Amino acid sequence: MDTSKYKALYLQETAEHTSGIEKGLLELESGTFDAQTIDHLFRHYHSIKGMSASMGYEPIQKLAHLQEDLLDRLRQKRMSPAPAITQTLFHCLDGLKALIKEVEDNSALDVDIAPFAAMIKQLIEAPAAVITQDNAPSAPPVNTAPAPIVNNAGHELQLSHVMKVDSKVFDELLATVGDLVMALSTFKVVSHSSRSVEFKEGIYRFGKFINILHHNILSARMLPIEDLTEALPRLVRDMSLKSGKEITLRITGADLRLDRTTLEGLGGPLVHIIRNCVDHGIEPVEERLGLGKPRSGVITINAYRKKDRIVIEVTDDGRGINIGKVKAKAAAIGIPQAKIDAMSDKEALMLVCLPGLTSADVVTDTSGRGVGMDVVKGVIERLGGTLNLSSTLGAGLKLSMIMPVTTSIIKALTVNEGEELYLIALSRIERVLEVNKDDISEGWHLMSGVRVPVLPLGDTLGLHEIKERDYYSLIIVRGANAADDSGNIEDLVAIRVDSFGDEIDAYIRPLQPPISHLWGVSGISVMGDGRTVFLLDITQITSKAVKIVS
Repeated sequence: MDTSKYKALYLQETAEHTSGIEKGLLELESGTFDAQTIDHLFRHYHSIKGMSASMGYEPIQKLAHLQEDLLDRLRQKRMSPAPAITQTLFHCLDGLKALIKEVEDNSALDVDIAPFAAMIKQLIEAPAAVITQDNAPSAPPVNTAPAPIVNNAGHELQLSHVMKVDSKVFDELLATVGDLVMALSTFKVVSHSSRSVEFKEGIYRFGKFINILHHNILSARMLPIEDLTEALPRLVRDMSLKSGKEITLRITGADLRLDRTTLEGLGGPLVHIIRNCVDHGIEPVEERLGLGKPRSGVITINAYRKKDRIVIEVTDDGRGINIGKVKAKAAAIGIPQAKIDAMSDKEALMLVCLPGLTSADVVTDTSGRGVGMDVVKGVIERLGGTLNLSSTLGAGLKLSMIMPVTTSIIKALTVNEGEELYLIALSRIERVLEVNKDDISEGWHLMSGVRVPVLPLGDTLGLHEIKERDYYSLIIVRGANAADDSGNIEDLVAIRVDSFGDEIDAYIRPLQPPISHLWGVSGISVMGDGRTVFLLDITQITSKAVKIVS
């Protein structure tokens, strides 16, 4: 039988089952399990075994069967879930994942399952007194009543209401909607010279249907943040064991949804942040007790909605970041001391996102070399988000990722600079002003009694032959280093443009080589009249505020 056409479904199903196994084993290890937990684990293993047998993946089938044997003894209470048993099941799960990865990579199934079989055999044959350890979690009373037998006679077979569709299908649908948005823009341009009421009404209805279609496709692409965080409890557990620290991970708001592209992009940054918390944030038990802290450190991931954005906060109750040490290391990598001395603590804290700068005293195999936070910040900004840091020395660190719910079709404002047309996302704009050139003095504009730095867009982007004007438009945005929830007018930056135009729906395509790293822009779109326009990267542009004004 040709099984190649079922491979994608197999990989999707096994990923769900291994994730379920991981959650169940964590419950088993923590002592928060009941009979239903073991039943769920059994079903996950059994499903993997059955699917692997039908696909001809014999090593996976055998390894799943071996774990079933061990789990069956737990279910029958012939063994108790001592640490040695749960640790063995974790090791075997890693073996299963490695074999499934070989299937995904079209590699031969070379992972040797003999060591896993030996581990399980040793546990099964060992006396209970040898396996059980003093610190093993005691199992709470469980309900062992058999499940009722359901009579299915006369019931019709029904298909599930949930369809599994390749994400590429939604990507293509979204691209098609983007093309429709651009076509609609063209029709709107044409309608300006048309006197036909029917034509204009048809365009209005066309736009309405596009909005509905866009909303429905975006909804289908949205995934819960839980899909991103579900592997983190295991990561924290393994790192805690390796480091000898005691750490609790708490996750809230994981039911909120983000666009798949954004969620996938945040995977690497979130893992790096958690590793930093474990390696350099949370103190060893002895140090925490000496400081009067609880012996177990806490890492919290909290997601919540704020206006049109999703905020993902990662906090720990560890050491925090020593600002003085950050400034010293910044000087050591060549940043002028005068510039460092002029920085606020908030600005200095963001220096940890510079390449090569780390506040860690110890280098581990996962972090501490000054490589990573610059990449984390770059990924977040490429996804249209912003990164904020706050820290209290001795009390911990809070890192906030403020992300757009979706990045494909956005509300944008058109702005003109010289002969060029650009887009600015409306979500980044605080207000828009029209001012006389005399209202801008030495790179500053006085707004509500506070001086706001002014960035001439043409100078910032390096455009040539920018002519002086009597009047300018100021696009007021929040600065690159400002907190997203800051209400301070001091955090604002004014981007000076010749004029601003209309608010539009713009389909934003990612930049492709050779302009994929073009400074100051984060995407590209096509106007209704066929003109290609860039979406400005406000975070990058406002990062030049201090340099340009000074």
